Amino acid sequence: MKKLMIVALMAIVATTAFAGDSPTLKSILKAKTYAEAESLLKSGLNQLASPAEKAKAYNKLVDLALDKFTKEQAIQTSNQMAEQYGQGKVQQFDTLGMYNAVAQAFAAAEECEKYDVMPDAKGKVKPVFHAKNVQRLIGHRLHLINGGIFFQDKKDITNAFNLLSMYVDSHDSPLFAEEAAKTPDENLTNMAYYAALFAYQNKDYDNVKKYANIAKADEKLSHDAINLKNAAIQSTLQTRQDSINYVKVLEQEYAEDSSDELSFGMLLNMYTSLGMDKEMKDAVEKKLAEDPENYTAWAVKGQTAMNEQNFDEAITCFKNAIKQQENPVVLTYLAACLLDKGGAVEDRQSSKGGGLPQAAKDQIRPLYEEAKGYLERAQIADPDQTQSRWSYLLETCNYRIDSMK
Repeated sequence: MKKLMIVALMAIVATTAFAGDSPTLKSILKAKTYAEAESLLKSGLNQLASPAEKAKAYNKLVDLALDKFTKEQAIQTSNQMAEQYGQGKVQQFDTLGMYNAVAQAFAAAEECEKYDVMPDAKGKVKPVFHAKNVQRLIGHRLHLINGGIFFQDKKDITNAFNLLSMYVDSHDSPLFAEEAAKTPDENLTNMAYYAALFAYQNKDYDNVKKYANIAKADEKLSHDAINLKNAAIQSTLQTRQDSINYVKVLEQEYAEDSSDELSFGMLLNMYTSLGMDKEMKDAVEKKLAEDPENYTAWAVKGQTAMNEQNFDEAITCFKNAIKQQENPVVLTYLAACLLDKGGAVEDRQSSKGGGLPQAAKDQIRPLYEEAKGYLERAQIADPDQTQSRWSYLLETCNYRIDSMK
């Protein structure tokens, strides 16, 4: 009897060991279209017997997506030949379907990889599909960029982001990292920047930060990438404590790289918006001690002095700032301080009665004329007044100069 039970047990083990695909997997593998296979996989994922079956099911999705992509790509190539060389005729071409298919292939391949590298019942990892999927997909990464451009042109920012983020992510994913590392990727940071930009337009602020951090490694993109990242962070600030926490992040970033002018400017702006005047002034003075020609520090110090109606100090600070950068806003602020300084002298003299003496006019007119010169420079720097409203002050200057004659 004992012997009979052992034989029966061995039969059960043998049956299990050599069992074929589960009914759910069989139905997925019989699917003729990506949509059909995907639907069956979503509904039956938990019914698949093992990670190996799940990998096999997702690999079927890769097969079907690539079939669609290859079919449409062949028509595209044939149409190009027909148009360029008059060979054959132009056929109807599903551009949308082609780029959706390449995205589906990459997404399915990543899922396939996840299950393909899971240990089997004996604890061993024996990937079945890894090499095949790397080989057949690595050359199609550039089509993710083409697809991103296609969807951008169609004003479909969501799908544009999806394809470009897929391109960036695939560079370091376990599936493609080894192969992608063999050749420098000249598109990576640029695509990361556009992924961050599209994420910002979609108000997907977590992904803005993710892809902006990749893009900022490119010196040419660093400024714009950090701007995007900071804009995304500021969009999520809801309470004063949120803002204070963000200040701490900026302080840390600035401490790590005090040459980062953008972080310095953002830090000063946050200090100002939170009423942290002492922290702001201390940061400015420390910066000027380290870098006496720093544009941002002089401009902010000048604006602070102007707000406090300390016009002489503001004028000095703004003049130091424009030595470094001809900024129309600073030029306009400088002119406004000169106008206010001249106006204060005019008010004091007028309060004595009897009109302005010529000596007073001779003292005041140069201030107004100097202000006019700065406003004319602002006009040249910003003719459309997109940054600074200089025109009203320029009219005021002309009026006051005429009144001093």
